Amino acid sequence: MDSKKVKTRLKKYWEGKSNLNEENELKSHFLHAPDGADPDHEYFTYLNKKSTQNPLDDQFDDEILKLIDKNKQSRKLKNNVIKYWYVAASLALVISVSIIFKDKFIKVNKVENVVEMDTYKDPDKAFEETKRALLLLSSKLNQSSVYAAQFSKFEEHQNNLKQN
Repeated sequence: MDSKKVKTRLKKYWEGKSNLNEENELKSHFLHAPDGADPDHEYFTYLNKKSTQNPLDDQFDDEILKLIDKNKQSRKLKNNVIKYWYVAASLALVISVSIIFKDKFIKVNKVENVVEMDTYKDPDKAFEETKRALLLLSSKLNQSSVYAAQFSKFEEHQNNLKQN
């Protein structure tokens, strides 16, 4: 094969546009070409050498098929485990929702013990006792207003310092 034809076929080969016949012609050309004549010579001689060797035998096929079968079995186990997790999660969800909303679904009459008894039988005595309790509360509230006045003085002085 002449050098122009080899160059055009190499260009097509490296661009990925060559067909199988052209690739075989290139391999046979470089098989018969002298060493070092072309930079691609070593590549094509390597391809020729590897195409004649058959490193894989029937044992390799058997091992690959066994690995594929193991992979299928492990996937089945994983799928079963995932299905059980989905069932467990859905049951947990149903149980938790039923616990939360049980009062709405199941009506239970709750009896509350309400004591409806007055402390004092005499209304005037009850009024006096209430009046006394309210006066005690107001006196305690009045004492806290003294402290509030001190806070307002503190705030005034603080504002004066900020302005200066």
